Amino acid sequence: ILPCTGDITKDVLGLFDASTDAPGWLAADVWNDGESRPSASEIDEVIVEKGAGAAEQLPPVLVKDYFTVAQKVLAQCAQALSDAEPTLTEYDTIVGDGDCGITMQRGAKEVLSRLESKTLRVDNPVNTFADLADAVSASMGGSSGILLELMFRKMSTSLQSVSGDGITPKDMAVAFRNGCEAVSFYGGAQEGSRTMLDAMFPASAAMLAGDGADIPASATAAQKGADATAAMTTAEAGRSNYLSEEVLMGTPDPGAVAVALVLGTLAKAFA
Repeated sequence: ILPCTGDITKDVLGLFDASTDAPGWLAADVWNDGESRPSASEIDEVIVEKGAGAAEQLPPVLVKDYFTVAQKVLAQCAQALSDAEPTLTEYDTIVGDGDCGITMQRGAKEVLSRLESKTLRVDNPVNTFADLADAVSASMGGSSGILLELMFRKMSTSLQSVSGDGITPKDMAVAFRNGCEAVSFYGGAQEGSRTMLDAMFPASAAMLAGDGADIPASATAAQKGADATAAMTTAEAGRSNYLSEEVLMGTPDPGAVAVALVLGTLAKAFA
C-alpha cells in the first residue's frame, strides 16, 4: 500500500517489537522457556495486606420492613417493566431506535433472575442499588443501560455516606435525586430534553417534598412528566434529536414512560 524499500516484513515487525514507554501499548518481548519475561519487572507488585478490601460498615436501615418490602417491590416493578415491552417498543419504533422495550425487558428479567437466585441483596439499600447497577450492566445495552447503571451506583454511594442514626426514607429520596443528577451530568440532558429525565426529575422533586414518604405523589409527577413529552416537538438527545416535529408530536418518550411505569408500580405496592 505504501512505497517502501528493503524487507518490508522485517522492517514492520521490527517497529512492532521496538520498546516503548507508551502506556497503551504492551511491551513486546522475546525470551526462552524457563526465563522471566524481561518487561515483567516494569510493573510493581501490588501488595494486599491482611484485611484490605473488606466491606465498609453499612449504615443501619431505618425503613420499616426493608427486606420484605424491597424483595416484593423489586419483583413487581421488574415484572411490570418486562410486560410493558410491546408498548415501549411501539413508542421507540416511532421516536427512537426501536430497542427501548427489549433493552428494558432484558434488564427487568435480569433483576428477576437475580432475585430468584438471591444474588441481588435486599439486606441494605447500599447493597441493593449496587447490585441493581451490576444487573443493569450485565444485561442492558445502549445509552439507557449505561445511564441507569450510573444512576444506581450513585444512589448506592450516596446512601453509603449517610450520617446520623441510619438510612431513612428521606435519605432514599436524596439518593434518588443524586442518581437523577448523575444521569443528567453524564448523559448531557436536562428536564425538557425529551428523555427519561422528564419523568425522573419531577418524581424526585415530589419525593423530596414528602421526605421520601409520599410515593404516590412521586408516581403522579413522573406520569405527568412522561405524558408531557408527547407534546415536545424537539429533543436534545438520542435518535429523537434527528427527527422532525411531525414525527415526534403525539408520541411520548419511551424512557420517560418506563420510569413512570416503575414508579406507578412502586406506588401501588405501598398502597
